[in-house]
Amino acid sequence: MTTSTCAAGVPAFLAATLLACGFAGAAPAPAKDPGPPLTPGAVRDCPQCPELMTIPAGDFVLGTSADNPESSAATGETPPVAVTMHRPYSMSRTEVTVAQFRAFVATTEYAAEPGCRVWLDGAWVLSRQHDWRDPGFADAQADTEPVVCVSWDDARAYVEWLSKTTGHRYRLPSEAEWEYAARGGTSTPRYWGDRDSGENDLVATVCDYANVYDISAAQAQPYPWPNARCTDRYVGLAPVGSFKPNAFDLVDMIGNAREWVQDCYTTSYVGRPADARAWEWAGGCEDRVVRGGSYASPPERSRSAARGGERQITRQQDLGFRVARDAD
Repeated sequence: MTTSTCAAGVPAFLAATLLACGFAGAAPAPAKDPGPPLTPGAVRDCPQCPELMTIPAGDFVLGTSADNPESSAATGETPPVAVTMHRPYSMSRTEVTVAQFRAFVATTEYAAEPGCRVWLDGAWVLSRQHDWRDPGFADAQADTEPVVCVSWDDARAYVEWLSKTTGHRYRLPSEAEWEYAARGGTSTPRYWGDRDSGENDLVATVCDYANVYDISAAQAQPYPWPNARCTDRYVGLAPVGSFKPNAFDLVDMIGNAREWVQDCYTTSYVGRPADARAWEWAGGCEDRVVRGGSYASPPERSRSAARGGERQITRQQDLGFRVARDAD
């Protein structure tokens, strides 16, 4: 019985014979894109997914005592509420970036409504010429900056896509989850531990940890409110992760872009759940909570407990989001 010189499993030195017989062999599979390097301790469910940090269970006090000079009764952060976080969960380490949102749009062909509120002539005005691709800044956004000019509905569409893509339950964080994560185990107004009181006592340490309305921003773009007495190097948005993290290794929880959360907005905490659940109305709501402050926020609004509300259809130059995910 003769054996063909083109039999499978021959040594490498017979490669020429194999090629002559028409056996080119299977092409190597292309390497999968692993995405950007991971932060130690983080996980990522797909190459274009946000990095996630695990937030442990625990107890904290949501809101601010009325005797704190910076507290705002008008926005409902008083009286504070004792909250128990019964289970760990995951939170994106950074705000969702331009590149991450673009990947979602490219995959799904999602069409966000045009228009975004931009700062013009001393007021926030709706510009039909701007959207998340062009928020109206002097320079084009970098891929690593937070995506802004996205509505609550846009953010929800993004987390639904992440859920379908990864098989994990992604969502917007609840307000309680957001503040608990922002505090990082602290009870001070800001997670770097300062105890300043009142917007006249402007803190310099903020510029090490957050991109807020500072000296350089005030010189370039005067807003009619106080600025922090320091320079954080950015007039507008900064690339995510440009500032020091909190104890949970989350960055930009204060400053850079304001962030949508799941809850309906009301100017009172009375009756809200004392756990991690989002507070929503059975019939839905038009106004949603926003958290964290932005590059345009004065020091008194740049706190872990500071909150506000926007119509869920609002798209604004300083408004983005980050995501949460149920723990495995």
